[in-house]
Amino acid sequence: MKRETFDRVEQRFALMLKWGSVTFLMCLFLLIGAGVFVRFVPIASMGWADEIIELGFAWMVFFGSTVLWRERSHFSVDLIPGRLAGSRAGCMLEIFLGFLCLLFFVILSYEGWVLALSVEDRSPILNLPKIFWYVIVPIAGTMMLGYTVRDIWLLFHGRSLHQK
Repeated sequence: MKRETFDRVEQRFALMLKWGSVTFLMCLFLLIGAGVFVRFVPIASMGWADEIIELGFAWMVFFGSTVLWRERSHFSVDLIPGRLAGSRAGCMLEIFLGFLCLLFFVILSYEGWVLALSVEDRSPILNLPKIFWYVIVPIAGTMMLGYTVRDIWLLFHGRSLHQK
């Protein structure tokens, strides 16, 4: 696959993640707003909405976290990396931190799969399998693992992570 094709596919994938997160946020906003309205004007029951809100919140958070990780926009304390930027020690620190993140995402993805596959419950009202609530953890962990591998690869090839 050519580099340009890969970049286009990755850009579309990132756009899908962003819009997925925004879509979940808008659905949550509408469901929570409708729930508040129905409490004051009791025209329908919205007991089922709590299940959808939980599910949507989990997916929104993990989609959003993946987007932030892709763009290297997560909160970080960069006092030491900032002081070492541009030096060999700074590059070595970035690589070391990258491998720590890699280890974290491997563990997160593995344990997320273990958790998701161990769930046998169903939601009480909509009777949906609870695996839908947990499966996003290993999915997002695996996506962030991929972006971490990309970052480490860039560092080994002498490119700074702070360049866009």
